[in-house]
Amino acid sequence: MRRKAGDLIAEMLRQVEETKSQRKIVGSGEYGVVYESNTPGNVIKEARDLDEDLTKEADFQSIAADMGIAPRVSSVTTSPFYSDSLEMQDIRTNFEKSPSNLQWPTGNNAVRVNQQLGQLALKGIRLEDRHAGNVLYNKMTGRPMQIDFGVADRMSPDQQAAYLADVTAEGFKAAGIGELGDILRATVVDYLEGGQVKEAMDIAKQGFSRLQKIKTPLAS
Repeated sequence: MRRKAGDLIAEMLRQVEETKSQRKIVGSGEYGVVYESNTPGNVIKEARDLDEDLTKEADFQSIAADMGIAPRVSSVTTSPFYSDSLEMQDIRTNFEKSPSNLQWPTGNNAVRVNQQLGQLALKGIRLEDRHAGNVLYNKMTGRPMQIDFGVADRMSPDQQAAYLADVTAEGFKAAGIGELGDILRATVVDYLEGGQVKEAMDIAKQGFSRLQKIKTPLAS
């Protein structure tokens, strides 16, 4: 007897759910869950919501991975019947969460994170939600690795200048020179309010260049 299409879909979904129940979960958040892949050295992030598209997230993460500041993406799987999934490099062997119980990076960690956020800003990418669960640190050097690009987007030129100034100011604050960051942020805002976007971006780049020159100890 020929089975109805609805029955076949139901059976397929049942098999998917059965496979999910056998996975080893290594992390979870509001929008997704991460579990070990059958491919050694990889993990898979699965969206919690059927309507959440991981394609854009994977694109942003791939750009960051090419810069050496995010895990490499292996593949993205989409389906009209179950949640999107993103397979990526498993970096847990060399990277770990900060031992601090604080929600947001501080001190040298915050300097390094904002240096990387500024690098992404120069690419026109705004990456948000850098809480403790979304940044891992190299066990030997303390170098950050940005994970979870779910809260990221492209920026217009004026947004790019403002965001670059903002992350630079936050980096200066973490380095103990917050006054310089305040001056930078205010100057960029003044130029933007006057419609001088190019000049605002030039000032923001100058400030970020100085932030990049700040050297932090290998571990904090």
